[in-house]
Amino acid sequence: MNTGKAVLLSSAIVLALLGAAGGGLYLLDRKMKNTHYRLQFNPTTDKSGNKTADKGADASEPDAEGCGLKDEHALAKAALAPAALALERSQRPLLRIALAPMARDETRASKVGGRAYWAAGREYPRDPQGRPLSLLAQIDLAAVPKMPGYPERGLLQFFIHGDDYYGAALDAADRGDRMQALAQQKGFRVVYWADTSAPAVAPPAGAAVEQLPFDPAKPRRMTFSTDYESIGIADVGLNDALGGDPAELAAQYLREHPQATDSYEELTDKVSEYLDRSGHKLGGHPQFTQSDPREPGDRRVLLFQLDSDDQMMWGDSGIANFFIDPDDLARADFSRVSYHWDCY
Repeated sequence: MNTGKAVLLSSAIVLALLGAAGGGLYLLDRKMKNTHYRLQFNPTTDKSGNKTADKGADASEPDAEGCGLKDEHALAKAALAPAALALERSQRPLLRIALAPMARDETRASKVGGRAYWAAGREYPRDPQGRPLSLLAQIDLAAVPKMPGYPERGLLQFFIHGDDYYGAALDAADRGDRMQALAQQKGFRVVYWADTSAPAVAPPAGAAVEQLPFDPAKPRRMTFSTDYESIGIADVGLNDALGGDPAELAAQYLREHPQATDSYEELTDKVSEYLDRSGHKLGGHPQFTQSDPREPGDRRVLLFQLDSDDQMMWGDSGIANFFIDPDDLARADFSRVSYHWDCY
């Protein structure tokens, strides 16, 4: 993971030189790296040993409403058609988050970075050595669209440490109960304020920018849009939710549609892209660059996710996730939240 620091520095230099591109270089790099997470299966062969269903015309990508625009996910949807009802049943609400620079910091705003709201009488989050943690993000729940199960008001805050793992207990997670280890709020903290009417006090300075995946001195405001999404390609519960392996559904589709022009690899790439659940969001389903830290049947759901972008870099284009038990969320108890991130 230490290589992530070098990646962060080099990425910052390149983006500074190509600022006019508006982060285009990062997006291209992320698109190429996303080929890492692919469905794997062996091509079906006929009696002659030839791959089946990789030639001929593809009639499964119709124009949208006759306007000449194709649905880029039409073929993936067709391949997953036998599991369409299961995908629909797996849907969860979410708030998609867009980030934009703030002209000036605002104490109680929904944002990434900046200065945290803090009131007197409550101990500020610190690591075991007494060093103050840095505000990663805070969300004013009264100012966002209502989310089922979430408190309807109050301020939800996420703090992390500026160490090699950004406060996540990744080493401990490899030695035992993974999610329990990731819930040790020593190098990170999730704080909930039911009431923010008390006057704010100045919080202590956190880690320096080179120790964090973002610049805390350059806060970005969150704006939210409501949506729903089904379970994703990287979710440990995907096969159980669908009642089978999506790779097998893709193989079955190609066997049944010999006129399809896509190869096996091309179709599984499209299925992976269709089920990709990356991005900044509150709720919904998680995405990972490596693997889901949960075991099958784990009750924890995605509370909050921050992805890498042109101003935030989790190691090498990674993704950070915070998970919570739905019962804890209903009680507004964030003391057992698990924090995980991984990268390429």
